[in-house]
Amino acid sequence: MDQVVEKKFNRLLDYISSFEKVGVACSGGVDSTLLAYAAIQALGPQSVLILFAESCLLAEATTHRIDNLFLREFSQPVLLNKITVDVLADSELTRNDQTRCYTCKKKIYTELLKQLRRNKITTLFDGTNCDDLNEDRPGLKAIKELGIITPLVATGFYKKDIRVIAKALNLSNADLASDSCMATRIETGRKITNSLLQQIEQMEAFMKSRGYLGCRVRPRSDRIIIEVLENDLSRIVEEGERQVIETYYQHNGYPKVLLDLKPRKG
Repeated sequence: MDQVVEKKFNRLLDYISSFEKVGVACSGGVDSTLLAYAAIQALGPQSVLILFAESCLLAEATTHRIDNLFLREFSQPVLLNKITVDVLADSELTRNDQTRCYTCKKKIYTELLKQLRRNKITTLFDGTNCDDLNEDRPGLKAIKELGIITPLVATGFYKKDIRVIAKALNLSNADLASDSCMATRIETGRKITNSLLQQIEQMEAFMKSRGYLGCRVRPRSDRIIIEVLENDLSRIVEEGERQVIETYYQHNGYPKVLLDLKPRKG
């Protein structure tokens, strides 16, 4: 780790060291993984509880990844709690209006805070970084209202910083494409159902099986809108590849298959 990167990571460790015991909300992505790693380095594994909120909004691959993530990253036992949250039981959330992300984040993090209190811990960390503050993220309002701490923001971490440090620490998900819950693929106002979420998961799994990591598949009545990373744009428009993808979605009830020409950020 070079001196500049090491200095920044040490600033994060110093910040975390001011706390006694903490919980870390971990999604399995690089941001929250680095935060969890830093918390354990700063406080010791006995003072850190990793919390993972399991729900139908997450792809099965994400849930499987979290099971092994900390076994790979740390040489010592880590306290990992998986909390199942029935998000579809909340009609305010499933109606999928402009407040969906806020409602969802508040519901999930309220459950995580309950679990922390059972373990006599009062502080919850979240992996929000400084880039997130410049995006449309209604869930940030819920984080603020619940008094959740965002150490990566407090110490000036941007996504590029997180990836550089994660690579220097040999974290296995340092290059993992950014992800979000599957409800983000559904247009505002369309009811969120378990069957629709499962369909989206299966369709994105098909794309990933063809090498399109970090893709998004957005169903819209009679059409599918596909988003891929910039490096994948040239391949997906090749005639043979395009035909395979069109045929797959048409067989799954979507006669029109559209490609978003604005690539996703990795």
